[in-house]
Amino acid sequence: MEYKLLIGNNFIFGNPKKAYYKNSQLFDIDADKDGPFINTEVYDINGNKIIEIKKNNLLLCNSKLDKKVLRRDHLLITDKNGEILIESRVYGKDTIIISGTFIVDEVKLTITQNYILLPDGKRIMHSKVKADNNSFIITEDGIKLKNNFMI
Repeated sequence: MEYKLLIGNNFIFGNPKKAYYKNSQLFDIDADKDGPFINTEVYDINGNKIIEIKKNNLLLCNSKLDKKVLRRDHLLITDKNGEILIESRVYGKDTIIISGTFIVDEVKLTITQNYILLPDGKRIMHSKVKADNNSFIITEDGIKLKNNFMI
């Protein structure tokens, strides 16, 4: 089954595997008979794991967070202020949309449905990448295949 990822208004076609920012893995995705799914661990600014997800199933969630939606095709977890910490939605069994807030090297990377907001304020959107079963990296110049980019 071929699936695609929509992340911050950037399209990654051809079964992308892992998403990176700098030298840190944000999440990995794959698919089974029920469609694409996400695996990830989300940390707070102090380096504490606050969320763990495997195959779109919530395994760990800090008690201070709000579990808005907990379904295989839609996960939504927010903080006490309503800010999305992680959202994963599956459309039509072949598209997964991922949004969230990721702490990397003590800075915040924000992925909305409309753009990826880098820690320096730059917005990344409208990249189209064919992954061909490879991983990708979010850079200041857009989305790049990881095997073509040196960290």
